[in-house]
Amino acid sequence: MKTLTKRQEQILEFIKSYVSKNGYPPTIRDINQNFSMKSPRAAHKHLLVLEKKGYIERNGVSRGIKLTAKSGDIFTKEKLVPIVGKVAAGEAIEAIENVTDFIPLPTNFFTESADYFGLRVEGTSMIEAHIVTDDYVIIKKQDSASDGDIVVALIDDNYATLKRFKGGTDMIHLIPENKNMDIIEVEPQRLKIQGKMVGLIRKL
Repeated sequence: MKTLTKRQEQILEFIKSYVSKNGYPPTIRDINQNFSMKSPRAAHKHLLVLEKKGYIERNGVSRGIKLTAKSGDIFTKEKLVPIVGKVAAGEAIEAIENVTDFIPLPTNFFTESADYFGLRVEGTSMIEAHIVTDDYVIIKKQDSASDGDIVVALIDDNYATLKRFKGGTDMIHLIPENKNMDIIEVEPQRLKIQGKMVGLIRKL
């Protein structure tokens, strides 16, 4: 790290330590407080340098710092998946896309060219697929689906739901995994596929 100043090295080490302890990166406020900086602009300036020199990447959200291979950190073997809200495993709920946290997953979990996000589950419509309230589903972003896929579907651009997909020319069927709940039938023009479920995380 010969290209970094002592303070930039300290900040980079703080980011590594923070990720190791918490599983997600610090905010600018966390960095500012740790180093007793007088203004958040000082922390922001150091992060800009670290990004420019290739030690971190940022995506503009509150905890959107990602360590790169150049940082020499073991956590480059993990990828931080953003949690962007909740999804209904029941009646469709209003769609939310606001990063609230991150989940670290091994990089070998992912297809390199794809994007992923996480959602917290609400409802019981997928319980026979062992998906319950407060589970986190990992979603691979894509705008199409095959019959049998579990997908996040957006209805009328406003309401999101997690269901098993079955296509059709005149009507799409969103099928619950709960024998006590009805299939949702939607005209193709009213439906957008947000992604396919590829993983599940549960707190025990």
